[in-house]
Amino acid sequence: MAWTELLPSGKYRAMYRDHMGKRKSAGTYVRKNQALGKAVAAEDEARSRPASSSMTWGEWEAIWTPQRKVQLSTLERDNSRIKLHVRPKWEDVPLSAITTPALQAWIDKDLKGFSPSTQRNLKAIMGASLRAAVQRGLIPLNPCQSLSMPSLNPSPERWLSVDEVDAIREVLDDKYRLVFELLVGTGMRWGEAVALHWDDVDLKAKEIHVRMSWDRKNLFFKATKTRGTRTIPIDSRLEKLLNTTLDRDGLGSRPDKEYQGVATPRFGLVLAPSGNPLEATSFAHGLTAAGRAAFVTEGRHQKRVGKVRPHDLRHTYASHLVQRGISITTVSALLGHSTIVTTQRYAQTGKSEWDSVRSALG
Repeated sequence: MAWTELLPSGKYRAMYRDHMGKRKSAGTYVRKNQALGKAVAAEDEARSRPASSSMTWGEWEAIWTPQRKVQLSTLERDNSRIKLHVRPKWEDVPLSAITTPALQAWIDKDLKGFSPSTQRNLKAIMGASLRAAVQRGLIPLNPCQSLSMPSLNPSPERWLSVDEVDAIREVLDDKYRLVFELLVGTGMRWGEAVALHWDDVDLKAKEIHVRMSWDRKNLFFKATKTRGTRTIPIDSRLEKLLNTTLDRDGLGSRPDKEYQGVATPRFGLVLAPSGNPLEATSFAHGLTAAGRAAFVTEGRHQKRVGKVRPHDLRHTYASHLVQRGISITTVSALLGHSTIVTTQRYAQTGKSEWDSVRSALG
């Protein structure tokens, strides 16, 4: 809607927004009604004008970025990638000149030295910006849709065996026990685990409700990665440990931190009932030390468990479920994956049909 702005001189500036939502001025006038009339006319004319094929990607990015509906951490990460890798290449290029062959050459030549995952991330950013441009009618099709992308490198993720988990339990420092059991027993991400409040623990039903995460960079609680709430059943080992912790420390009080996009809880954090969310560094060091001190026996040989990262416990949780016959669909829901494709990496850990394969081979 058009409007006017009163200037220090006493005159009125005629203001409107064009078809892209950008603020524009239609000039300065003595009378307010004259300025408003000019603003309305300019707005009508601008919005009836077809989208300009000469708009550059940089001009579109300035409009698109503030309108993105993604989490703050995602926006900050993407803005950094845009600044370093996308803007230098495409800023001055008209949207109409960004074609599939041009994008493919960018990936194959300009981004050749980057890892496949980085190339895919940059392609996703361009794809999102051009998809939004299609929705605004600036271009007819998204040229990112048919790009050929490199295969991802083999995953460095580690999945512990049941014996390795038990070996770590035997040597892990007691102060890290609850953190360890919570991660390996629920598959929660680190930010979700340290953001777990007693409000979301139902010991009677033996369930945990995951509805928020801790943003350790910006220091506030936020919605989970998929912006949804999921329920995770827990076993007797974790239920008993949580009961013991609750009896000892009580419900505590919630941290004096901001809660964005989630309901404010009444009670404290499970892993720090009267404090702020835990930092990962101390537990990571304790877990590494336990892995180096833990051994498992394989036949006549002993094998050191070795270095284990906190995120490896999430992979371990998922792989154990698959090995015990839990469907990929269920595992995906428990992990809070936005798509089952992400969970497919664990499919190879299922061995339920291997005896049948061996039998068929004789």
